[in-house]
Order: sequence, then C-alpha cells, then structure tokens
Amino acid sequence: PTSTSLHHIKIQNTMADAADPADPDDPALSVEEEPPVAAAVSQDPSPAAEGADATEDKAVTETTEAVSSLAVEDADEPSSPVPPPPPEPPAQAAEPPAAPIVQQLPLNLPANFGNLAALDDAGAADALDNEFLSLLPPCILPRIDKLKSLNDTRDEILEEYRVERAALELKFMARMKPLYEERKGVVNGEFDGAIAEEDKEKKEQDEEEDGGEEAQQQEPGVPGAEDVKGIPQFWACAMGHVDVIAELITEGDVDCLDHLTDVTCTDFPDGLGFELHFYFTPNPFFSNTVLTKRYEVPNLLTEDEPILKNVTGTEINWKKNQSLTFREVTKKQRKKGGPNAGQVRTIKKKERTESFFHFFTPPKMPALMDVMDEDEADAVEEAFDHDYDVAQAFRGHLIPKAVLWFTGEAMADDFDEEMMEEMMGGEGEGSDAEEGGNQQFTFNGENPFPPPAAGNGENPECKQN
Repeated sequence: PTSTSLHHIKIQNTMADAADPADPDDPALSVEEEPPVAAAVSQDPSPAAEGADATEDKAVTETTEAVSSLAVEDADEPSSPVPPPPPEPPAQAAEPPAAPIVQQLPLNLPANFGNLAALDDAGAADALDNEFLSLLPPCILPRIDKLKSLNDTRDEILEEYRVERAALELKFMARMKPLYEERKGVVNGEFDGAIAEEDKEKKEQDEEEDGGEEAQQQEPGVPGAEDVKGIPQFWACAMGHVDVIAELITEGDVDCLDHLTDVTCTDFPDGLGFELHFYFTPNPFFSNTVLTKRYEVPNLLTEDEPILKNVTGTEINWKKNQSLTFREVTKKQRKKGGPNAGQVRTIKKKERTESFFHFFTPPKMPALMDVMDEDEADAVEEAFDHDYDVAQAFRGHLIPKAVLWFTGEAMADDFDEEMMEEMMGGEGEGSDAEEGGNQQFTFNGENPFPPPAAGNGENPECKQN
C-alpha cells in the first residue's frame, strides 16, 4: 500500500545491505531518494530488480507485507494521500544548561487558619508552628532541631543570669527599703519634731562658727508655717513634673492626689514583673486605701524590648457622685411614635471624663487569635506602650528620686541629657514628648489616656496650704 511506502524503502534498503553489502552497483539497492513532501513512492519493479535472486525478492516481499499489515488498520477505506510533514524549524543555537532547581522556602503562612480560632493561645501557637514546619523540606527539619537545641542552651544561661540578678536586686532593695520608709514618714509629718530639733542644733552650731552673723541675717518665718504638717502635695507636685505622668493629671485629680501619702514599687522575687502601690488617706472620693497596678514582664531584667504578659489594675470604689473617671448625665427623650407619642422621659447615662485614675484600668489584653484591622491593632499597641511608659516612669524615675522631681532638679538633669542626645545627633525623649505628647490614641472608640492637664503640656498647679 502507498501509505507504507516510506517504511518499505527503509526496510528494503536494510535487507539489501544485509544480502550483498559488497555490491554497491546492484540495481536492487538503488533507490532514488524522495523529497520529504512526496505523498507516496512508486514501487514499480525495474528490469534490474526482476533479474535479482528469487530468494532475496521473496524475503523482501514477505517483510514488506508484514509491515504493511501493521501500518494499515482500515483496509475498507480507500487510501488517501499522506499529508506532507511540516517543514523542519531552522536550526537554533544550543541552549545553555538549565540552572539547578532550588527549593524555595515558604515566606508566608497559608491562609487556612480559621479553624484555629477555637483553640486557646498556647494551642493556637503550637498549631501555627506545626503548620509552618510541615511546609519545609524534610532535610531541613534536623537542622532546625539543632538550632533549637542551641537556643535552649542560651535560654538556660539567660535563666541563670535572671535568677542571680533578681537575687541581687532584692538584696539592694532590702537595703533601700528603710530609706523609703523614712521618706514616707518625713513627707507625712511623722518626724517634724525630730527634724526641727536637728535643724535648730545645726543652726546654733553654725552661729557659733560664724560669730552670730547667721542669726542676724535670718528672715522672719511665714505666718502659720509651724502648723503645716509634713510636705503637703508632695507626690502631686512630683508627679506633675514628670511629663509622661503629668499628661494624665487633670485639675480635678489634684484635690484627690492631696490624699496620696506614698508610692512604692515591689519587684517580683523571680524578676518576672513588678507591682506599683499608691497609698491614700481616707478621702471623700473613694473608699480604697491602696490602689495597685501589676505588670507581668518575663524579660524585665534583660535588655530586650519588654514583653507584657499581663497587666492588671484595681477597681476603684467611688463614693456616690464622686467619680473622677465617669460622670452621670441626665437627658430627656421625647417618644416619637406609638400611643405615648410626645411623652417625655428622663434617662441617666454615664459619660467618660479624662482623669489620671483611668491608669488603674488598663486596656484589655487581646488574645492571640483576636481579629482586628490595622488601625485597631495600632491603637492597642500605642495604648499599651503609653501605659507601660507611665509605669516605668514611676518605677525607674519618680519613686527612686521623688524629692528631686518635687524640687524640679530632676527636670534639669533630664533636660541636660536630652540636649546632649540632640548634640550627638540623636532624638531624646523630650523631642518625642513635644511631637507626640498631645497625640490622641483611641481604644475601642475611646481615648485610653487623657490629654495634658492644663493644655499645651503645662503641668497642673501645685498648691501649698
């Protein structure tokens, strides 16, 4: 059949070569090469082929029929011309060898984590970790285990450091505690008589050394000064000189802070946090005698950025109509429809007021799987950052050096440090306060902290009785 003529030529040439490879002039081996576009090849026998050996012709014929029977599947249909094969593409330059395929590590976690919302924080964290590791090539997992082992060893060393430092902190805090207790007594007038006696003896000694000149230069005392007990408004004035704290104090808070007798800080024995204590005398505002603010900070004693594990405050038991954080507002509403349309009713509603005492109600700590948009997340972060800054201002500045903040000397030292940082090309804390001191942060639609008390960053007035 014509459809198999090309195969026939190939096999025929092969058989002829095998029959008589030494006779290149044999007419049976002379097959004219056809161009690739030929539809079929004529197989008319030539006179030379008729004179070939009968055995050889018989073998070629049998082989040709066998090949033809395999290539033609439908003998009933008439054979059609074979379409010409497509032209061969032009020769191209050899391509460079392909670069080796590099396994790409997943840079983003998959998005199908909705089923983790029902887990607690620890379970969700483990699930996220396992999900990520399942995306890595198996050969990397042992190396990650090795890195984890090294990290565990570092954590053990850091834990030893934390324990020893916590013990050292407690040792020296125990030595400083009597000084803070004595300071409390001086502020509250417990040592007025003893201090006056010491001052009198010192002046007499100075007079003897100066020949009495000191006594002649003494100015008359302030009328009624002998009746003043201790140092009134000591803590209110000291707090008003610390910018980050003064921003929270309003004029209405000052009268309440008159009853503040002491502020202390107690670090946890294990060094994993601290607690602030604010002591008050009986007052017309609330019945609490101590207000506390507790911070759990696992890396408190390291140089890392602080990690807040938990923050808890104190519920203030406000006396009737004396709350400084909320006020009760009476409003009238007129019914618009129904049988009682036009009827006026009176309702009472609580409205938030700015006050330092919101400090004892910290922002809500979000859970690991809480869903919030970017603005809400930024607001929560800003609120906790500001809250922790206030706490550290008490712990690291106001409580250790209360008298220097009361007199304002610490403000000058702080200003000098800021000027030095600016001269060195850095940005001090003061510049941050100037740029962002009046910035309003919101949390759940409300401002978690009040603006500066007296406007434009001014501190509330300290009134001496």
